[in-house]
Amino acid sequence: MLATDAEVFETVVRNELSPDPADSVASLRVMRVDSRPVTDNGDLSPNSARPTGFDLDQGVDSLSEASVARIADQRKAILRDLRAEEGGPFTYPGCPGARSRTSADSAGASPGACPSTWRRYITVGIPYRGTAAAIVDKLRTRAPLPDSSAEVWTVLVAENSVGPSGQDWRQYAWLLRRDPENGRLALIEKVLLSWAE
Repeated sequence: MLATDAEVFETVVRNELSPDPADSVASLRVMRVDSRPVTDNGDLSPNSARPTGFDLDQGVDSLSEASVARIADQRKAILRDLRAEEGGPFTYPGCPGARSRTSADSAGASPGACPSTWRRYITVGIPYRGTAAAIVDKLRTRAPLPDSSAEVWTVLVAENSVGPSGQDWRQYAWLLRRDPENGRLALIEKVLLSWAE
């Protein structure tokens, strides 16, 4: 599990560090990655309801405290090697959800409560061998995986973004497949499972 988690975690972080060049906003955001193996990171703000994400068939609860600590230490080392910031979530309790800034009842939002630059906070769950829960297959937008004998992993990745226009939270299932030519895991698809704005 340690070796697989390290490979999956590094693949996720490398992909997040190199966003789609067309997404200029994402490339300008400060990014912080949590080394703890979690599936979501709680509230968008203290006054909002906790977003409910999907759990895969396997979770952190099935691992011992010692195993979770070893995974977190290993992830910290990966983040140091990649020169990515490690830490917990950014906290802006007065910054509303991104959608609430455009709604008619957003008058109560504090204008200076949001940061002037964009920040992202990423959490990565424990990898699951296969395409995981049936919900992932139902939400996939692409055709079935072309090679059913290939090694496929699924991991939940949650992202909080906070900036001048508010906060949002998104949870994705990342599907990764081992490339038979170079032996590395590569992202084949991100499936949006849940979001809150």
